[in-house]
Amino acid sequence: MARVILVIALALVMVMGVTAVGCDGVDGNGDIPNGDTPNGEVPNGDEPNGDEPNGDEPNGDEPAEPDLVSGLGLVIDCDENTGAEPEVGDTALDFRFQDAIDTTFALSDFRGRVVMLNFWRTKCNYCIAELPHIQQLYDEWPATELVLLTIDKGEEPATVATYMQDEGLSFPVLVDREEKVSGEYEVTGLPRTFFIDEEGVIQVIKRGYFHTLADIEAILNQLLGQ
Repeated sequence: MARVILVIALALVMVMGVTAVGCDGVDGNGDIPNGDTPNGEVPNGDEPNGDEPNGDEPNGDEPAEPDLVSGLGLVIDCDENTGAEPEVGDTALDFRFQDAIDTTFALSDFRGRVVMLNFWRTKCNYCIAELPHIQQLYDEWPATELVLLTIDKGEEPATVATYMQDEGLSFPVLVDREEKVSGEYEVTGLPRTFFIDEEGVIQVIKRGYFHTLADIEAILNQLLGQ
């Protein structure tokens, strides 16, 4: 009888040993410690079963709004106007451009947001006077509320790049070397700024420079209903 009890006890010890080896590294709820993800699970914060990490939602949700990269871009082309200078109430002429990383955009891509379109050049003293206000605007206003586009009229990219670097400016600049956009918008004096609403309609045209940031923000707040 004693030998039978001893055999049963030894058998129980062996079963417990096998169970302990099989569960090593896995807690009682099936969670995987130490960041390991066996059995086809996706590591590094990625979620399986079609869910997208980092707030991206696939499968029919609205696409992300286009965002410009700060720095130097290039004008590609512009729609032709009707032969008259653009006026308040006109739909802004569409044009195409590449940003600083060669992503192609059109002005019409930004429908749904207010656009401030500013024309300038490095040899224009009045333009230079308002550039710090434009930089501050770019730094402080979210891109979800305002799309800031500036266009350098008729200069070489190297000239504009050097000036931007020397002055510590980082807002988006489109070089319009052949004056494709400047010409169609009939920009004969600088600086000139067009404020375009969410529907793509010109609401304000400013001829001359802004003396203060508050002058620009007053127009933007009116357009945004703030």
